[in-house]
Amino acid sequence: MKESFNLTGKTALLSFLIASLIACNQLKSPNNDSGAIQQKAQVQLKTDASQAEFKSYLTTHFTQIAPNQGDGGSIYTEELMLDDATTAAESNLDGTNEDSFSQTNTQVAGVDEGDIWKYDGENFFVLTPAQWEFQHDQSSAISADGCAYAEPLPATEIAGTASDSMPIMPCSGEEVLTSPAKIRIVENTQQTLSQLALGDTSPSEMYLADNSLVVLGNRSAYQNYWSSMRNWQDGQTQIKIISVEDKTTPEIIHNLEIDGYVVQSRRIGNEIFLISRYSPTITNIDYYPENDTEVKSNRAIIKQLSLEQLLPKITINGQSSELIPSKTCLIPEVANASMGTMSLTMMSKINIKTAEFTSRCMAGDVDGIYMSQNNLYTFNTSYWDFSGDEISLNWNAGNTHLHKFDLTEFDYHGSALIEGQLPGSNPRLRLGELTDGSIAMVTSSRSNSNTWQLTQHKLTILNSQGDELNVISQLPNDNQPAAIGKPNEQIYSVRFMQDRAYIVTFEKVDPLYVIDLTNPLSPHIAGELEIPGYSDYLHPIGDDLLLGVGKDAIVGNSGTSWYQGVKVSLFNVANIENPTEVGNILIGKRGSSTPLSYEPLSFSGIQQNGQYRIAFPISVNNGSSQGNAWGDPESQFYQWSHSGLYLFEVKDNQLSNTGAMITQTSEDTHYYNIHKSRGLIQGDDVYYLSDEDLYKANWDQPEQISVKF
Repeated sequence: MKESFNLTGKTALLSFLIASLIACNQLKSPNNDSGAIQQKAQVQLKTDASQAEFKSYLTTHFTQIAPNQGDGGSIYTEELMLDDATTAAESNLDGTNEDSFSQTNTQVAGVDEGDIWKYDGENFFVLTPAQWEFQHDQSSAISADGCAYAEPLPATEIAGTASDSMPIMPCSGEEVLTSPAKIRIVENTQQTLSQLALGDTSPSEMYLADNSLVVLGNRSAYQNYWSSMRNWQDGQTQIKIISVEDKTTPEIIHNLEIDGYVVQSRRIGNEIFLISRYSPTITNIDYYPENDTEVKSNRAIIKQLSLEQLLPKITINGQSSELIPSKTCLIPEVANASMGTMSLTMMSKINIKTAEFTSRCMAGDVDGIYMSQNNLYTFNTSYWDFSGDEISLNWNAGNTHLHKFDLTEFDYHGSALIEGQLPGSNPRLRLGELTDGSIAMVTSSRSNSNTWQLTQHKLTILNSQGDELNVISQLPNDNQPAAIGKPNEQIYSVRFMQDRAYIVTFEKVDPLYVIDLTNPLSPHIAGELEIPGYSDYLHPIGDDLLLGVGKDAIVGNSGTSWYQGVKVSLFNVANIENPTEVGNILIGKRGSSTPLSYEPLSFSGIQQNGQYRIAFPISVNNGSSQGNAWGDPESQFYQWSHSGLYLFEVKDNQLSNTGAMITQTSEDTHYYNIHKSRGLIQGDDVYYLSDEDLYKANWDQPEQISVKF
């Protein structure tokens, strides 16, 4: 049974439906046999749209009466097109490494990812974030804090949905910078060389290439919720390129400001690849017109605007210019203008040395990206149902829209709609490019309308043919009908390694599936292994070993499986038909956790002297029990006891724990959040970044920690 939502007035729920989802309704499902659905669902992008088509797609949303969902789910309403005069006027790791020190943990070898610290072999570059305080306008008549709030929206599991109840309109007030962000350069001798203040920017990550440090982030991320297009307005991505040739006097060489918010980024060589999202601000526009008077007013405003006034700008060292030529933006190939959106996905490539850039845009939203050394893939989720006579929203379904671009000039190589979603905190790990250039992905969908759990899983392999991205195989299929996962099991982790996929599902035990992708036209489940617990992060070690990090689990007398402490497992996958667990280590009791479960950057690993050394933070709960158990003793949580960087070795196919650098304990501090903790290994030295402080120890004696520096 489909769920319907009543949309009335100017609410963020309406914004969520129209801005975040409408852009996704023109889809084409190459793997769907229904001709009617293929006609209604167009995902292919148009490469030769005119300026008039582009402007119409961006603005027609404001020239139609806002739809009301009270009639049972249809999103269609009377279409109020732009008048002819307006249209006429616009017609003119892939595993651990063998370097001298452990690098930033990356999904794809050679494709660097931004982090809160970087290291050049001798010096640490540590990012201290800016501290902002939002001062509410207490005079607002809406609520005491100047905000209005909606009921929690269904869990879409996309980046940025961080609160249980989200503002349905921007809060009244302003942000005040209480402490500026800065870069601290610290020598591995524990000497601070310099600090560089970064002004009013709010950086979130940085890159290091040769003697250039690139710091990027949003000017202000407050209220940067993905659910409302209005909260994407007035955003600015700020990039600072800093010369660190002289570590004692770092110098900002280039200042870049790009309209819109950064979503994700990557680096290859001396080029930064930036994916951002932009929504234009239109003065005096009524964003959700409810009557003909408001529609008429909006038409008049839009008629006076040129397309260029609706597009983002880039400013480099004070010189402003267009970020994209107006004719280079892609819109849906069969675009019904009344279903347009004012959100744009911007793709930019910036040279670190010269600040020269290349950009392209795509009309619509982006939830995340996967990037190989040659191609960029953007993806987002839609909840539109095309199976009926009218397009309607179905929160119990969900499709993934995938778009492919090369990295030279962002040339377009096709789009596809795939049944199911890419859920979880790291959806990009559900994608992987195979050796033949195909892209594989693992999606999940709901088995029925009575649950929010995604328990049906599908692996899809696609390949480019000209400007089309076509499905070439899927699993399960008629020849390989075995399901990925037992009934009611959810996927906890996915990792692609060479031409294999590793998938962990869980309900009561942990099935590890090994999928053979050697022949992309005929993928198949080669082997599986069932053990207690689950792994929510997988990391390849060499060709034949796989590290799994997650939780142990025990089935109680009630039949419920209760997760316990952190579990680190080593799997031998040399024989893909018979994967085995060659060892595991359990740390802490129920309540223990590691940021590696949701943040791959917290992993550090290196191969040296015939062994693998691995480090990542763990928060250990070994204290007294707290609260009441849920019937089963195994459901009992325990109090936090300590946190630190735990060290592991893999040698001769054996896993061992060599100790830990404990920096916080319950005896001297309150519970500590280790979300932004990192480790780094260099020879026998191991470093730990904890709460912006650095610590050092010897690998063989990690308990003998230096003072913080």
